[in-house]
Amino acid sequence: MRILIHSIQEFPAPVIALIEGGVWGGGCELAMACDLLVCTPKTTFAITPAKLKMPYNLDDLLTLTNMIPLPAAKEMLFTAQPIPAEQAFNLGIINYVKPADEIETFVLGMADKVAQNSPLSIAVMKEELRLLSGAHAITPELFERIQGLRRSVYDSLDYQEGINAFREKRRPNFSGH
Repeated sequence: MRILIHSIQEFPAPVIALIEGGVWGGGCELAMACDLLVCTPKTTFAITPAKLKMPYNLDDLLTLTNMIPLPAAKEMLFTAQPIPAEQAFNLGIINYVKPADEIETFVLGMADKVAQNSPLSIAVMKEELRLLSGAHAITPELFERIQGLRRSVYDSLDYQEGINAFREKRRPNFSGH
C-alpha cells in the first residue's frame, strides 16, 4: 500500500479521486494521498486501526495529517467512527460533493481544466507542495521513541485480541494489556 501511496504522491500530474461509498482504513489513507477529492453525498471516511489495537506508522499519519485538520484526524483515529461526506467537505478534506449521477461528468470536466494548463508548471507546483507538506522535523531520538511505543502495542495481548476478533468477525474485548 505504501508504494501505491508514494506513487500517487510523486506522480507529476494531479490525481483526482472520484469516490462513491465507504472509504475506510487503508482506502481512506489512499484517498488522502490524492490531490483532488470528489465524492457522492453517501460517501463516508473512517480510519479504523484503534478497533484492531493497531497504531498507525509515521508515514501513514503524515499522509493523513497533510490532508485532514489535526482535530478531525484525532477524532477519526481515536473514535474509529466514520465521518460523512458533508462533514469531510466542511472540514476541507474533500473538494466537492456531487450527486452520483453527476459525479463522473464533473470529474472529467475538472480533469479537462487541469489538462488545459501547463503540465510542467503543475508538476513543479505539485512537487513543491509535496515537499513542503512533508517538511516535518523529527530527531532520531523522537523516531526511536515512537517506534518503541508502536512496538509495545504490537507486543500486547490487546493487539492479538484485535487480530483474532477481526478474523472471527466479532467485537474485540480489549483489556488494556
